Amino acid sequence: MGAVLALAAGVLLAACGGPGPVRLTDVAVPAPSQRASCAALIQALPASLGDGLDRRRLDPPQTSAAAFGRGPVVVSCGAAGVPASYRPDSRLSVIDDVGWFSEKVGDGMRFSTPTRSPHIVLTMPAAALEDAQPFDVLVGVAAAVRAHSRSTTA
Repeated sequence: MGAVLALAAGVLLAACGGPGPVRLTDVAVPAPSQRASCAALIQALPASLGDGLDRRRLDPPQTSAAAFGRGPVVVSCGAAGVPASYRPDSRLSVIDDVGWFSEKVGDGMRFSTPTRSPHIVLTMPAAALEDAQPFDVLVGVAAAVRAHSRSTTA
């Protein structure tokens, strides 16, 4: 359980300011058995997660990640393991039937689904937190997460 999330190690953004493409590095690579679910989840994410959080084009394209708005908010699917600070008795915030583990990361927040497979990670840097409430963003991705991942606790 204490495995480090590949995305948690850091999503580096080569272009993060304007409307142009976003370059993500250190994006999680899903296990072969999870690649189809992750690709379907990323494709099912909405075009926008709210005001100022329109979906951004990725360069190069990724089948296991998506970016929204300035900052940007990044959704990644297929990370190996769970956050090092997660424990089986950790409190999860359940939003639209998806349990999210939250952590402060620098000035931003990271949300992950340690009780779902494949694991989904959503990062909100400080700039994104100025534009949107985490609750609203998590509601925006919940339908895709429910449809393309399964609970590991039921």
